[in-house]
Amino acid sequence: MKTIAGVVLCMNEVSQLKRCLTSLSWCSEIYVVDSGSTDGSIELAKMLGAAVAVNKPEGRFLITEQRNWALDNLPITSEWVIFLDSDEEIKEKCKDWIVSAINEDNSKTGFEMTPRYWFLGKWLKRTQGYPNWHPRILRKGLNKFSGGVWESFESLRNIGQIKEPYEHYALSKGIDDWLLRHMRYSSWDAESIIDYQKTKSRNSFNTNRKLRSRIIGAKYWQLKPVARFFEKYILNGGWTEGWQGLIFSIMMSFYELITVIKIVEYRRKEKGLNL
Repeated sequence: MKTIAGVVLCMNEVSQLKRCLTSLSWCSEIYVVDSGSTDGSIELAKMLGAAVAVNKPEGRFLITEQRNWALDNLPITSEWVIFLDSDEEIKEKCKDWIVSAINEDNSKTGFEMTPRYWFLGKWLKRTQGYPNWHPRILRKGLNKFSGGVWESFESLRNIGQIKEPYEHYALSKGIDDWLLRHMRYSSWDAESIIDYQKTKSRNSFNTNRKLRSRIIGAKYWQLKPVARFFEKYILNGGWTEGWQGLIFSIMMSFYELITVIKIVEYRRKEKGLNL
């Protein structure tokens, strides 16, 4: 049987860390990489049996850089590594899929996983376009991450997929936390779009994930709020998922509106104009 290490990135996650770490109890090793928690997360992780490493990134926090730091600096002895966020959970059927996948195919360098996206008690299957693939499992030494916030595998060679979803509780820390995270994401998106407009280079996005849609969004950036609502609520079928589908579609449209405002801000600052 192949061995696999579980790695969880953490920043003040004491309210949900136990659920996440417990769901990784089947892993050969469990690590928490903390970026400066002050709420007791480190102590809780140790109490739950995880090895804890602290890495406080200088400047902006980027998921891919923190995950690559974990790959480079943790004393991982397992052949495989699975990355899970604190607001996520692996259930039994998903675990069985993972164990089978890493043991049955020696050609793969990594596996993508898809979340069951929970929002205010409802799985937004249609609104979130399930399955929505994310890079989460890799063979140590044969692959890494790229993409900054919107992560992808550095190498797309021999990538498999775990068809059984994991659980993602997107609003588990409340709306304030969701807004703060998406304010950071909007800054990343705005800067990437501005760089693409200047260079016309795909490298502006620093990711392979949904690259075509990102390029289209950069070209027609003024329409992003309307387009996102239309995608989520109409095309994906958010209208079939009750009030949760409607609220989430509005929230994602608002996120795109903030991105548009930041692009305008950056452009006016470059010209020396008042905001």
